[in-house]
Amino acid sequence: MNKSFRLLIVLVAAMSLVLSACSGNAGNAPANSGKANNGEESATGNGTGHSSKPPVELTMFVDATWYPFQDWTGEIPEAITKATGVKPKVTVATDDKQLALMVASGDLPDIVVSFNFKLMSDGNLSLPYNEIFPKHAPNVKFDPVKELVNTVSDGNYYAIRNDFSSEAEWKANPYAHMMVPGLTMRKDILEELGNPSIKTIDDLDKVFAAVKEKHPEMVPLILNPNWQRPYFDTQFGAAGGFVDKDGKIEYSLRQNATRDSMLYINSLYRNGFVTSENFAYKNESETEQMMLAGKGFAYTWTYSGADRLNASGKESGLEFVQLAEPLGDKASVISTGTGGLGVYVTKDNRDVEATVRFLEYLYSEEGWRLAEWGIEGKDWTWNEAGYPEFNYNVQDLEVLKQKGVYWWGVPTETGVGMALSSYKSGSETTRQGEAYSKITTFNPAIGMINPETDSPEQIIRTNIDNMVRTEVTKVYLAPTEEEALRAYEDMLEKAEKIGMAKLETWATEQYGPLKEKYDALTK
Repeated sequence: MNKSFRLLIVLVAAMSLVLSACSGNAGNAPANSGKANNGEESATGNGTGHSSKPPVELTMFVDATWYPFQDWTGEIPEAITKATGVKPKVTVATDDKQLALMVASGDLPDIVVSFNFKLMSDGNLSLPYNEIFPKHAPNVKFDPVKELVNTVSDGNYYAIRNDFSSEAEWKANPYAHMMVPGLTMRKDILEELGNPSIKTIDDLDKVFAAVKEKHPEMVPLILNPNWQRPYFDTQFGAAGGFVDKDGKIEYSLRQNATRDSMLYINSLYRNGFVTSENFAYKNESETEQMMLAGKGFAYTWTYSGADRLNASGKESGLEFVQLAEPLGDKASVISTGTGGLGVYVTKDNRDVEATVRFLEYLYSEEGWRLAEWGIEGKDWTWNEAGYPEFNYNVQDLEVLKQKGVYWWGVPTETGVGMALSSYKSGSETTRQGEAYSKITTFNPAIGMINPETDSPEQIIRTNIDNMVRTEVTKVYLAPTEEEALRAYEDMLEKAEKIGMAKLETWATEQYGPLKEKYDALTK
């Protein structure tokens, strides 16, 4: 899936993102903690043995322009330094090309935090985890599924990427619900309409029509520019990227479900439920402010959309809710994610032992909880049922920035860890999470199919993706359904000319062995 959440993830993120899956076996949990963890053991303990020495300073480059912290200061970073004896000197990217330029110039810091798995998983740039951890932290045992999904063609893995939990770990943590696309709606308008039942796409269309009739000054639906179609893809059962069809890989553009989702967006436009201007928006902050200003009734975002709008828009006087239940039998979520952010130890690293000690702590349950949730007993407490209870609003991004929590935990959090951060009984986020967990299946072997950089397959995939990004608006804004279908078929024809069938054949060859390895670990 592809962190404003994870980031946002989130923002995902951004984020995240937006979507995740994978890690699992329980490691040694620190005292007085719950059982959900990253699948690693830590020999660090509380780390206080390092506090008597001056901290080791390591340079760290965060390859994310949106990252809110520019330096390693505050209560949480200080606690991590006390536990590890390491103090990063942080630099945050100013644009998305900076890391590539640093690689080209040979000027890399000690640590790189980046989503660019293909670039940094290179023995010429980074040190393999499967070598440096056994040498400097032999007690750390990463989950075998995590090792598999991060292993590249040279047989090494150079990171254990975040937001990644195995199906077994998800099932072992019933209060953790994977982040999924969501639809957020104005509560007062729903009440004005008599709280109509919305169980199908047709029901939703009727509500949009009623809003348009009763509130002509209001747009029935605003599409978040980062989450335009994912919610509707989910309702039609469409998946992005590669798809398993009877054991063979098919590119998502070829799916009937993808076609139906695109044509539905076109119907929203033709019915006046979305505007043509919406497809020119680039910044989700713009659409968020439109919702808080009362210019829209519904909004595509993540499952935490309502809670986040309610947190950031306290002064608006508006209240938002999620459309929590899936819209029909076709709705499905297929989690093919293999993680996002990786923490890479570069070959230029000046103190590998200290770096591994730092990462050992952050990958441990104690470490990522401190970095992401704050201080136990002060910022949160563990409910023995299996989830954290917070003393602050975890959906309020300004509060997170002020406290310094969450962000430093993101690089080493798991999917389950992130999901537990959002759990709150009765919240809008949790209502939808509970409903969509029932229709979620897992197949990270698909996410492991990654063409090598500059390979013919990578060029084909990039060209198809770029073509779709350019051409899909013609489907959305077609004046008739027939013209929208023709625009979709034109995209399909262009994808064939670019080499879609060749890409599918190559991907199917990769998929078989990867699926066998994954299945062998999860039986």
